[in-house]
Amino acid sequence: MRLSPTERPDVNRPARRLISLLGSMTLTAGLVVTAPSAASAADSMTDLGVRLSIADHSEVSAGGDKVFVSAGDRVLITDTEGVLLGAVTDLPGVEELVATPDGVHAYAALSDSHQVVEIDAATMAVTRRIDFTAYSCLTDLALSGQTLWTAHGCDPYAGSVVTRLDVAAPDPQPVTVLTGQGTTPKIAVAGNTLLLNLPDTAPADVAVYDVSTGSATLRGEIDGGDPGTSSQPGLTITPDGSTAVLAFSRGLESWDLASLTKLRDYGQNPAAPGQVIEFAVSPDGDHLAGGWLGDRGVELYDLATGAITYTQKIPSGWPTPRILTMTIVGNGVFSVLYTSGTTNLRLWRLEDAALLPSSVALSAPAEEATALEPVKLTGRLTLPEGMNPGLRALKVTRRLPDGTSTQLPYAKTKLDGSFSITDTPPKAGTVSYDASWPGSATVRGSTASASVAVARQSSSLTLHGNTEQIVGNRLYLWGTLKFGDHAPTTSPSLTVIRANPDGTSTELGTTQVAASGGFKIGDTPDQEGEYLYSVVFLGDDTAEGTIEAHSVTVRAGD
Repeated sequence: MRLSPTERPDVNRPARRLISLLGSMTLTAGLVVTAPSAASAADSMTDLGVRLSIADHSEVSAGGDKVFVSAGDRVLITDTEGVLLGAVTDLPGVEELVATPDGVHAYAALSDSHQVVEIDAATMAVTRRIDFTAYSCLTDLALSGQTLWTAHGCDPYAGSVVTRLDVAAPDPQPVTVLTGQGTTPKIAVAGNTLLLNLPDTAPADVAVYDVSTGSATLRGEIDGGDPGTSSQPGLTITPDGSTAVLAFSRGLESWDLASLTKLRDYGQNPAAPGQVIEFAVSPDGDHLAGGWLGDRGVELYDLATGAITYTQKIPSGWPTPRILTMTIVGNGVFSVLYTSGTTNLRLWRLEDAALLPSSVALSAPAEEATALEPVKLTGRLTLPEGMNPGLRALKVTRRLPDGTSTQLPYAKTKLDGSFSITDTPPKAGTVSYDASWPGSATVRGSTASASVAVARQSSSLTLHGNTEQIVGNRLYLWGTLKFGDHAPTTSPSLTVIRANPDGTSTELGTTQVAASGGFKIGDTPDQEGEYLYSVVFLGDDTAEGTIEAHSVTVRAGD
């Protein structure tokens, strides 16, 4: 018979006294605990161990397997997992920073000493110091091949200078390439093309120069915006030299450098206002990352189409985090975050952000499931347009209400990407499932989650043995506990209570249920009369509670 708060079994008087005694006992229900949302295990946040004023400058540049971050009087070096390897210190006034594509060296501009220093990533030491005393107020660095380009300009009326030097030479010396722009310039160089801001004509205009001969020949200008634009745009060139990218507060633009015509806009979404504060182009020229002030965080765009391929909000937990600088390394995006209040610099790594997106959908049945009974979930893996999912393995994880998780056997997609997961929840409550595809060399992995409401399984007890016994002789009873049609799965114990002939009740302790569901109880009654032996399962996270009783008449011996 099943014990419930509103329905009592119709048993004899001793049994009713027993039920009254048990009235204060509560059958244990399955505890429902919401499991924490799964964070990306690959993404990382590294405290760089330095403090920086918001007025100070920081740059990040990467090459090979190294990431370089400038901060005040030092350049910090991490690997591409975001692990801090060390720092090069005693570098007064680090302003600009560029790394070679192989990550062997980085070049840092020191405003206080009018130098550009060459840093060896392996030894974390300065290997060369290049004197720029003749070219004060260094405002920008650019590296193209073995040529390091520098831009200088102290004020709008003193004139600006652009130089180049061959870093492969034993003793490189800067050579003046361009003068007389009358402002503090920003530059970008790739291949035979040099970009330079032209604020003397309009703040948003950019001059395009051919530098194939070592000198600068003006090819034309990019009309970078409407007359209301009052600040210089950020600018860069794709590594193949074909496309310029300009960054304005309202969004980003790409321009064809052969025809000097605008190609498309990025991130200019009236429904999601924000301000671009940093940007980066991937080494292969396929992706553009934008760092936005406020809630938009980081967005990645397909440079050729303008489509958004990835978004990630800035992590919460610190006051007003802000992106200072960013770069793309392989398939990952690295951003340097400044947080007011703490002023600590952190390196935020988004792994595989530049890969093509995929998606996993997972659906749970609408109806309530039952513990120890199969439940089926369905889903679908979707890859980028033109790619067939085919037969692919998915990692499946089950999370129980108590927070524990178990990896289930792999699910496999069909040719069209559809799949199903069949599982038997061992406990009641809200049971969650994660289905993950790890991704490939070109496509980012993805995960979907779904939850199933699981009810407790019914339980039943049997109890049998002698119905008569002699006073003073040992009495044994046997029984079985079942969870639905199954043997119990939680190794439960049963409470044994004896209702005595004089109207009292005696708790005889507990008996453990075997894996098969069987149990045995023994007792030696010492009075004549009618006894009622009851075994009680109070219920647990898997099954409901139940009770069963057995009557025994005890008489005097001959």
